[in-house]
Amino acid sequence: MRPVKEVAEIVVLDIKPYSESSLWACFFSEKYGLQNGIIKGGKKKKVKPLVLGLYEASFFRWSNSGLQNINGVERSVALEDTYNSPVKILVAFFVAESIKSFLNSGVEDPSFFFFIKEKILLLNNENRIKEFPIHFLSELISYSGHKPLRGNEKKPRSFDITTGVFNPKYASSKTVDNQEVVRCFYSVFYGPSILKNGIEHLVFDLLLDYCNYHLPGYDSKKSVNIIRETLYS
Repeated sequence: MRPVKEVAEIVVLDIKPYSESSLWACFFSEKYGLQNGIIKGGKKKKVKPLVLGLYEASFFRWSNSGLQNINGVERSVALEDTYNSPVKILVAFFVAESIKSFLNSGVEDPSFFFFIKEKILLLNNENRIKEFPIHFLSELISYSGHKPLRGNEKKPRSFDITTGVFNPKYASSKTVDNQEVVRCFYSVFYGPSILKNGIEHLVFDLLLDYCNYHLPGYDSKKSVNIIRETLYS
């Protein structure tokens, strides 16, 4: 069967040297989902793909192969505000690692591409960068269907990570009882958001713990410490 040339908008989630002139890329598209490919001559092309970038890719796709031959990439959206900011670049790596681990668990919903694209555009325009990873994780959790249970409590005082219940009747070793952190955590899901200066790192860590427990395969170990040191130290 002869390969059929395709053109698709992709988001690059990982990229590495493959040979003297080519690059290996992990990417996600609406039509074909999560895939790996080789960008022929990628190191020498005018447009060099970056992590969490949006591109129009032309490639050959075989029905019996998971490794795609990518002939070229062109920017589909300019993201100068992201790639001109060292801090936003670090956040982009964190977002890409989180998304890749989520997709590796077998997510096949094509609409997830638009979820990712929306977050990429939001990051590019974001001014309150310390809040971005927090809102990103809460929205990823909500998208996955693992949003914490709201309950009838108007003033959450504690939260159990394992059950996803606010003000649990019985505390466990995974119950968080810092009321200020719990209320901020609650607010990023159910609004209005009341993130307070000085405790963003605690809310971020609570979201990470929740992701690690409830989202199959979730992993951000490579980038999370850099995020903590850069944004929340």
